[in-house]
Amino acid sequence: MAVKCPLSQQEQRWLDGGITEFNTGRYWHAHEDWEEMWKSLKAREVEQQYILGIQGLIQTTALLLQYERHKTKGIVKMWSKLTNKLGTPESPLFENLWCVDIPKVLQDVHPFLIDATADEPTWCLNPNTVLI
Repeated sequence: MAVKCPLSQQEQRWLDGGITEFNTGRYWHAHEDWEEMWKSLKAREVEQQYILGIQGLIQTTALLLQYERHKTKGIVKMWSKLTNKLGTPESPLFENLWCVDIPKVLQDVHPFLIDATADEPTWCLNPNTVLI
C-alpha cells in the first residue's frame, strides 16, 4: 500500500470542499475542487500514485454524473478509468487515500456500473447514497 502524501493547507481545503460537494450530490463542484488539488499535486511533483488517486476520485464524480444522465458508455468509460487509478472493489490500490475509504467508495459505486450495463437498466439507483 501507498505511503502517506501530506497535503498543503490549501490542498486539504480542496479535498474537504470536494468531499462536502460530493456528499451533497454536487458532483461537478466536487470535480472542480479536486481538479485544483490535482493541479497542485502535479505542480509539487508528488508521487504519481497520488496524482492518479485524485484523478480516480474526479472520475468517480463523472461516473455518477453519467449515471444521472443515463449514459451507459460514459459510465463504462469512467469505471475503466477510475479502476485503473483506484483499483477494483476486490483489489483496491489504496485502503485510505488521505481520509477517503477507497474500498468503500469502489464498493458503493460498482452497483451503478452493474445497473447501467444490464440488459435492461433500471436507472433507479440513487447516486446520493454514495458518501465519502
